[in-house]
Amino acid sequence: MYEPTYWKDEVVENPYRYKETQNSDGSIEHVPDPGEVLQEGTEQSATNFNHMEQGIMEAHEISAEAVRMLKSVMRKVEGLDGEKVTVTLTNSQVYPFNNSVKTIQLKTPRNYKTYLITAEVISVSGGAVGDIEFTDKLLNGFKVAYTGSAKSVTMDLYARGGM
Repeated sequence: MYEPTYWKDEVVENPYRYKETQNSDGSIEHVPDPGEVLQEGTEQSATNFNHMEQGIMEAHEISAEAVRMLKSVMRKVEGLDGEKVTVTLTNSQVYPFNNSVKTIQLKTPRNYKTYLITAEVISVSGGAVGDIEFTDKLLNGFKVAYTGSAKSVTMDLYARGGM
């Protein structure tokens, strides 16, 4: 774990005072003359700067890993997202025969056929629903049918996952 360096400014009695010295070649040299040092500043050295660079690199690595993990979670959450299709199935045959099968096309094609389909019956007319069967799963759709004697069944179908 990175332990920060707590930097201190050097505090002096006269921070902007210089002694002016005339050199033999005619040039002038300015030498700091700050007076009394009231607080020693933190040393500006390779050791301190490299420690800071190490901390920056560690923070960058940790944030990159956090972004990677967040993207992984987002993919899983997006995979839970689904769509709803309302469909009415009809049967024109006499029980125990049934021709209610219907092909359903998904608005959003899936990446995998592992998506989950659930059904919620909204209304039934002319008999019992029986079982609801899902067959011929593809990335962009599936077939649905019921096995009972009903003449018509309206249901909401939910497709989740497979992303």
